[in-house]
Amino acid sequence: MRKIKYKYFIFTSSIFIFFGIFLFILNLIRITLNFDPLKKNNSNSINFSYEILSSDNKVLSKLSRKFDVLDNTDSIPSYLKYSFISGEDKRFLNHNGIDLIGLSRAFINNLQNGYIKEGGSTITQQLARLIFLNNDLSIQRKIKEIIISLLLDFKYSKNQILKLYLNNIYLGSGAYGVNEASQVYFGKLITELTLSEIALIAGLAPAPSIYSPYENIDLAIKQRNKILQSMYIDGYISLGEKDKALKEKVKLNYQINNKDIKDKLLVNYILEEANNKIKNHKKYRFLRIKSSINKNWQEVGQQIAKSIGPNDIEIALVSIESNTGLIRTMITSKNPKINEFNRVTSPIRPLGSTFKIIPYAAALIEGIKLDNKFEDLPNCWKDYCPKNFSEKYSGKISLIESFKNSSNIVPLKIANDIGLKKIINLANLFGLGYEQRLEEFLPLAIGSYGDNLLNITNAYVVFNSNGNLYKPSVIETIESNNYELIWENKFIYKKILPPKVNKSLNNLLEKSVSEGTSIAASIKGKKIYGKTGTSDGNRDLWFIGSINNLTTGVWIGFDENKKSSLSSGNAANFWKKFISKIILDLEN
Repeated sequence: MRKIKYKYFIFTSSIFIFFGIFLFILNLIRITLNFDPLKKNNSNSINFSYEILSSDNKVLSKLSRKFDVLDNTDSIPSYLKYSFISGEDKRFLNHNGIDLIGLSRAFINNLQNGYIKEGGSTITQQLARLIFLNNDLSIQRKIKEIIISLLLDFKYSKNQILKLYLNNIYLGSGAYGVNEASQVYFGKLITELTLSEIALIAGLAPAPSIYSPYENIDLAIKQRNKILQSMYIDGYISLGEKDKALKEKVKLNYQINNKDIKDKLLVNYILEEANNKIKNHKKYRFLRIKSSINKNWQEVGQQIAKSIGPNDIEIALVSIESNTGLIRTMITSKNPKINEFNRVTSPIRPLGSTFKIIPYAAALIEGIKLDNKFEDLPNCWKDYCPKNFSEKYSGKISLIESFKNSSNIVPLKIANDIGLKKIINLANLFGLGYEQRLEEFLPLAIGSYGDNLLNITNAYVVFNSNGNLYKPSVIETIESNNYELIWENKFIYKKILPPKVNKSLNNLLEKSVSEGTSIAASIKGKKIYGKTGTSDGNRDLWFIGSINNLTTGVWIGFDENKKSSLSSGNAANFWKKFISKIILDLEN
């Protein structure tokens, strides 16, 4: 009886184990065969290689696109292909995803040395880990890796597997894929890399942190030489090619005079606009994008931004050419290398007194004159009883004096008399009130509603462009690889203010800087038109100002929306520092 029960137990257990293994393998097959290389390829990449130039044709950034896995005409450069094959998997073109010879050799070598000196994983196995698994050292993970590798080799060609591998392999310094490594280490497109540079990148694969040229250049060169020697022995390069590459001096990205900018958010902003401008951009494998960014101004602004304290306070700056709408400078953060938030376009913060120009513009449109008198005294509208800053009141005061002193009472009276609907419609005409919808709520007249720095700065561009509203743009032209013009900025605008009203508004803005609350932005002998703004608790500090043909907006504040001990004078002073550094360019 016991024998029967024991045999039954063994039989039942065997069935469960068999079905467990069967389901385990079936699940791996399902996951692998359902894998979509297009989704993986496009999840963190663009569809085209690009070169972004500054307004004076200096390289700001360039990056090759990921290889198109399913497009057979998109070939891998020969040196790149064979450097990784020679360095990582010599029998890649011949095995079925698993190299039994390599595994055996690695096992024997590791056994003889008493530690893991050599890995036996093929490129296909490495790809299986990159896409489906992780680097855990376990028997279960290794079994999965082998099964997935066999399936990948069955489903995809060698060329497709290699493309997926080169698109996704981590090569240190934040670079995922050889296209990003080419940019990070050499500031080049893949097609621009020399044999020496390709070998150095291929040499990073086993241990990117150890062989990084930024960490240990001598070890990186030694590893490069090892790859070159292996490529020569394997017959992929000639002796002359090897010797020339060995002699080549390594010039890393940071050593190149024309080094690219480090603000990924600015680059992404430029690329996003390029995507929007070209409807059929997918047909282009390369775009040469001439941006409107002045590289020198960008570097000057970024350098000054570092000096703003305290340490955790942030800053944003944007400069727009008034008669074109072209963005010449965009500082998104004090530290663009680690920045993940575009403070020029993303945050919607209360505009404070920078918004007051809108009710004043509405007043002038309605026929009110600059010398008309208003009562600047404490007042209540039902249960709303606002105060002026520092509770200072001027009694009977002209429109121009009230703006110069940044009265709260006067713009509220204007809005109440004219009607909030007219104020909202005018704000919308200026491009404001779309990020946060404006309601008929009286405090909106003194900036209780929010918008981003780009929009409020572009609103002020109107006063410096004879009453014209341009759509801000960061691109001048887009060309294909053979310099075919694909898109060109036409600088389209619409007239929203009559000349007489616009002239009066500039009078207000000039007095605010020369005699009023914005005096921290004044520069001796220069006419500046601008306005400061502060939200409750000094959480948001603004200054928007124009000089010559440039309108520049500055915002300072904490991302956490904390109160600050600074004032809008700090924003105006930052503006002044920046403009003082570039003023010679503006006057030439």
